[in-house]
Amino acid sequence: MPMDIQHAFAEKGVEVITIPMNRTVFQPYKSLEHEYDWIFFTSVNAVKYFDFTQLNQQAKILAIGNQTTKTLQELGYSVDFQPKEGFSEGLVEEWLRLVGAKQRVFWPHSFHARRVIYNALVRQEHVVLEQVIYKNEFFPEDQVRLKKLIMNETIDYVLFASPSAWTSFSKTIRTFKQLPENFWSQLTIAAIGPVTARVIEKEQHVAIQPDIYDMPHLYECLLRRIDQENVSSL
Repeated sequence: MPMDIQHAFAEKGVEVITIPMNRTVFQPYKSLEHEYDWIFFTSVNAVKYFDFTQLNQQAKILAIGNQTTKTLQELGYSVDFQPKEGFSEGLVEEWLRLVGAKQRVFWPHSFHARRVIYNALVRQEHVVLEQVIYKNEFFPEDQVRLKKLIMNETIDYVLFASPSAWTSFSKTIRTFKQLPENFWSQLTIAAIGPVTARVIEKEQHVAIQPDIYDMPHLYECLLRRIDQENVSSL
């Protein structure tokens, strides 16, 4: 979390505790695809772990989300298309309206990536080439920290930036024979976007979700919620 955001929370009397629910781990690969019309970067991590020395310089670049686009631009790469919707379903719908002829798409992604993009494009007879370049892991030391936090502290708000983050959190919760009293009733859950929210809402209520699906807007929504709660408590 950026320091200015931490300070904004601190000014409202909120202590921020960061525990990674999944850390990204590089997945080794020897070579990448070279023959494609488009390359899809669907996360900042896909950019982080991609070997740009193997990029097809003639291909067009698609990026999901403002942060992914910003990261690519900081590396010196122009983004040809960024869908308005910051999730896979929105990407597919908008991109299909953009292109005409059948395309060859290269999609470097995580081991746990959802199949929405692949399935939708293949159904429209586009060729999708894939490469797993990283995976997500919930490290043992992070699991221990989370368990200690749950048992020893009162948690008022929790933010989830991906479905896998919720999965890690939920699995940890299920290891407890008994949770602290009023754990769920006093907990406000915030989700970065609809995909993450849908996964969470299979088990719990999502109270906060930004209209723009990125972390800055998620922080902004939570800060507004805290202001509202502070006013109502006066």
